Parts: sequence; structure tokens; C-alpha cells
Amino acid sequence: MDGFEAVLAAVPADRWLSPSPCAGWAAVDVAGHVIAGLSVIELRAAGRPLPQDDPDWRVVAGTDPVMSWRAVRARMMAELERPGALERRIRLAFGEMTVCEWVERYPLELLVHTWDLARATGQAAALDADLVGPALETARQMGPRGREMGKVGPEAAVAGDADDQSRLLALFGRDPAA
Repeated sequence: MDGFEAVLAAVPADRWLSPSPCAGWAAVDVAGHVIAGLSVIELRAAGRPLPQDDPDWRVVAGTDPVMSWRAVRARMMAELERPGALERRIRLAFGEMTVCEWVERYPLELLVHTWDLARATGQAAALDADLVGPALETARQMGPRGREMGKVGPEAAVAGDADDQSRLLALFGRDPAA
């Protein structure tokens, strides 16, 4: 979360509408999507129902995406700290698990979208190598199901000697060299 927040806080004011590597999304859409993802964690941890439809990412990001992120992050963390929140069982598209098990896999989402936001806004896109390795393993498990569901693009090709960050991004349809 700190890595995403650092990239989010460094977005130049004139780059929010810059196209992102996510087809049809601008930088602000990526920000709103990630912020909404934290709201989903908060709701799941609290045992509250999820909205029926995805929100408008730009509305979620608001006029100050950094402030929106920090507010939602604080609420999510407070909810996760409540007794029993991490042990709550939830059903996801790829199976049933505890909130804790889900949150342990969540860095994958944050890492890929940190890269998306960095690329969209002209920032360096180096991800925390200590997080990339485990996220790559999660991506290998979840990528095929994500493609079946239409949530992950076709895997991009990478060289045989590609680093883990490039492999992670390629598994999620990103061209790490772009």
C-alpha cells in the first residue's frame, strides 16, 4: 500500500487524464479502481454486503485522489483490526477463504496497478522486489482463472531471462517494455 500511495502522491496534476496501460482507463480510473478495492476489503471484513455494480472510478477517486485513498485506507485498516475480521469466511469468484487469506494475496492487485499508474503518469515503475516474488506465484495461480472471467488480458510475451517484475506484469497482459 505504501508503494501505491507513493506513486499516487507523486502524480502530476496535469496527468490524471493520461491513458493507462488498462485499456480505456486513464490514471484517475486506475486510482479510483484501487481505492474502491480497499473499500471492498473493508466491507468484506465487516461482513457487510457489496454494491451490486462497480462504481464510477472517477467518483471514487474524487477531486483529491490522495485524500480519498488515505481516508479509505484508514477505514479499511480499522476494520481489519476488529476482532474476528481476518477470520471471517468469504466467497470470491475463485473460491472460499478467510479475509486474511484474501488480503495476503492482495498485494498482487496493488503491485500491478501501481505499475499501471506509474506508467500512465510518467513515473518510474520499479516495484518492491520482496513483494513481486510472492505476487508472481499468486499470479501464476490466479491468472488463468482471471482470463476465463475476462478480468485479465492475454499474457504478454517476455524474454526467457526476464526478471520477476516483467513476468508478473506479462501474466496480467501488460507489456513490461512499453
